[in-house]
Amino acid sequence: MHSDAKQRGIQVFGHRGARGIYPENTMAGFQYLFDIGVTAVEFDVQNAANRLTVLAHDPHVTLNDEAEIRLVRKTTAEQVKQLKVGALRPASTDHILFPDQARLPHEKVPTFDAFCAWASDHAPMLLNVEIKSHALNTDLYDAPDVIVSDVVDIIERHDLSNRCVISSFDWRVQAACAKRNPQIRRGYLTLEQAHGTTMEPNVIDGSLWLDGVSLNNHNASLPQAIADLGGKVWCPFFKDLTVDALRQAQDLGLLVNVWTVNDIVDIDRMIGFGVDGIISDYPARVQNALARHDEDLSQI
Repeated sequence: MHSDAKQRGIQVFGHRGARGIYPENTMAGFQYLFDIGVTAVEFDVQNAANRLTVLAHDPHVTLNDEAEIRLVRKTTAEQVKQLKVGALRPASTDHILFPDQARLPHEKVPTFDAFCAWASDHAPMLLNVEIKSHALNTDLYDAPDVIVSDVVDIIERHDLSNRCVISSFDWRVQAACAKRNPQIRRGYLTLEQAHGTTMEPNVIDGSLWLDGVSLNNHNASLPQAIADLGGKVWCPFFKDLTVDALRQAQDLGLLVNVWTVNDIVDIDRMIGFGVDGIISDYPARVQNALARHDEDLSQI
């Protein structure tokens, strides 16, 4: 399988920029990726108040020195400018998970428009735009058709359609994207089992996350369902992926980009599988693992 991995080529994606190294979803993290030669980035977008599209993962932000918690979608442009996103709070969960993340207190929340202007000048960076949406708690984010329309408008304005993949766990987003601009590649994010995380699996027949899609109508096959929907990319949690499912997806013409792979042993395993892309908080770690695998192959 190693030779297959080398032949196919594996794309390295920085997760939320490079969350293990720089504050997530910030311009400093994106520039770091470009500087080390990583040519693909995954990041999150949602709308603030008055349909200002910004890069942010969580639905809530803290205003006024931690005194007020508010939904991003109800946060004004002026308040967004005041948010402090460049330094993790000591003893917070993220600080414990990413103790080596740089502290950049002056980093701000980028608008999607500003990010796309940067991306236009930093070819050939591939953009995996994860649209935040919640199929159950629908008040957390703008409706799928609204955010998709705003995101695609900005992508088109910057002539980035051919460098983008729009991904989401909420397959209503993908349906809206297919209507708004079917030429933009769609990536279907999936979680089949919780694997000890706090996330809710979305691949369950009858789940609102699947937007009415039943795997039973697609040969009980997740890759088949995605291909039948016109998807181009399958984005499974790496712990869910099997070699058989990977091969089926690739035979159907899907790219398979796994998330979020940080430990060396897991990175090596995904390289051995021959996935198409690895999304990681530590993209340089994946670069080094790929170089090591290529060096091993050259000695065969």
